[in-house]
Amino acid sequence: MVWWRELSILIDTGVFYAFYNRLDIHHMDSICLLTHIFEGRYGRPYTTDLVLSETYTLLRYRIGFNTAVGFLQILNKIDVKTIFLDSESYSETISILERYSDKKLSFTDAFLIYTLRNYGIEYIASYDERAFSGIASIIGRNYAKSLPKNEFNRILRLIKSLK
Repeated sequence: MVWWRELSILIDTGVFYAFYNRLDIHHMDSICLLTHIFEGRYGRPYTTDLVLSETYTLLRYRIGFNTAVGFLQILNKIDVKTIFLDSESYSETISILERYSDKKLSFTDAFLIYTLRNYGIEYIASYDERAFSGIASIIGRNYAKSLPKNEFNRILRLIKSLK
């Protein structure tokens, strides 16, 4: 009998936000990374309700209402599973905050750590290496630069064709 774990990735706020903010240092990283995520290269994509809340709020006040609502509408149409905070995960998240007090985690980051562990998610798409180093395989920083030139150009052509 063969046992395996389904490949999966958890998406953090910064990856979504940088996708929409053309001035963000990680804008191209987010475009390339989210393209690959939605093409299925990292298995099933997950995020959390807290990430959606943070992303909506950042987009709403830094870019605009239409962009923020558009983000929520798009996520509602694509296959990203949202994991919701409940009373059990709330208690565990507080324990994670206490256990990793030296990392100065936000509540959202602690819930992401809980989610990674509880759901057996292998990767996190994030630019927050401080919070997640040693906890999960982080994919994000310099993602676009790491791609072969032909793959980077394919993604650029794809994005231009969608405009």
